[in-house]
Amino acid sequence: MNIKERIYYSSSPRVQNFLVSLTGRMQFPKRYENLDSKLREINEINTLSGREKTDYQNEKIESIVRFCGNNIPFYQRLFSDYGISHTQISSKADLQKMPVLSKRTIIDNIDSLIDPSARNYITQKTSGTTGTPFTIHMNRNTYELAMALLVDHEIQHGVDFGARRATFAGRLIKNYTDNNPPFFRFNKSENQAIFSTYHLSNKTLDHYDRELEMLNPEELIGYPSAIYNLATLYSENKKTPSFKPKIIITNSETLFSWQRSVIEKVFGCLIYDYYGTAEYILFAGQDKSFSYIVNPILGVHEIIDDQGLGSDSGQIIGTTLTNTVMPLIRYEIGDMASGCDNFAIKNITGRVDDQIHTPDGRRIGRTGEIFGFFENIKEAQIIQHRIDYCEILIVKLSESAYVPENQIMDKFHKKFGKDMIIKIEFVNNIEKSKNGKFKAVKSHIKGKKNGL
Repeated sequence: MNIKERIYYSSSPRVQNFLVSLTGRMQFPKRYENLDSKLREINEINTLSGREKTDYQNEKIESIVRFCGNNIPFYQRLFSDYGISHTQISSKADLQKMPVLSKRTIIDNIDSLIDPSARNYITQKTSGTTGTPFTIHMNRNTYELAMALLVDHEIQHGVDFGARRATFAGRLIKNYTDNNPPFFRFNKSENQAIFSTYHLSNKTLDHYDRELEMLNPEELIGYPSAIYNLATLYSENKKTPSFKPKIIITNSETLFSWQRSVIEKVFGCLIYDYYGTAEYILFAGQDKSFSYIVNPILGVHEIIDDQGLGSDSGQIIGTTLTNTVMPLIRYEIGDMASGCDNFAIKNITGRVDDQIHTPDGRRIGRTGEIFGFFENIKEAQIIQHRIDYCEILIVKLSESAYVPENQIMDKFHKKFGKDMIIKIEFVNNIEKSKNGKFKAVKSHIKGKKNGL
């Protein structure tokens, strides 16, 4: 714990609110100083036809690849090694002439991926949920566009910029051991109440409800698992929330259908998930039909199969169109998607690491949906230890709740095959990652990678 953290955690809630608001005030200009102009840019792109969006992206691809060929040492070596010229790449289809870029390659070559002439750029660390965090460097335009795309997503679903929202994510805003209210800290600059997700329990629910009633947020935003946890507490205690949000925005984790159904039922409003990358390459928000619509202004997405060929389902590959400081071309993001058609994606199906590998050579995603068939399961996680052995951790809604183990086994064997050994263990809770995220699958099996 550094000195800033020691000062913060030893301070009173009133002082902590001041420090949170002060931090928000310092960050506000970097995020939103040019918000109006960025929203106008986004709106202009949103009004284009599908063909016009494709033409727009092809022009930007040609520009960013030309920039890389002229200015970025890593790509200058890559073009030479692969015997290609940046002048040969002027469209999304042409990108396939270049190899896929892995996180490991970025970490090993990070200095040569940065424009030597770049100055006054923004630096940010990725969260490292895949075990390989790194530092991303970006120009201000890229960062501002990413912030504006979220604002645009909220506006499209009825919540204006500056409206009060309550955030349930992974920030530890008070000591673990402090079980006294209040359970939020307030960022005055963004009209944002940041709630602790680490103190939610049956004992504290009434406090959370009173605080949410007092704040009356128009929007709940955060991790699906955190908001689902809040919703299940209301449901378990047969308690109706004392506030009514207009919408719920989720992000950062896979949103499962069983989570959606519980959350929307408890809070009486719809969820509009969005997908954004920590590297600020892609942004895709769910529309009214709950498809993810990739906004073409920030980056280009490709979906590739195990052989590295274009497909309507597979790994998501991203190429920046805006970040000239550290341009990532054909970057292997590590997420999976299915039902892809041009700029629309039906499902973001989780991390590549979230797939289960079967003894007969298959890789299966969206495994968490199985638990939606069993109403007494609060939370579940699959841990794959070997190619033929998975452990399932299950948290029941209550200690006495009945969960049919044989039926779960049957569904898993139908999906993964009879050769998969399944062990079920009932636990009181499932450990979250360091940043508070929930992983539906933890796999110790290494999958096949494409490219560099």
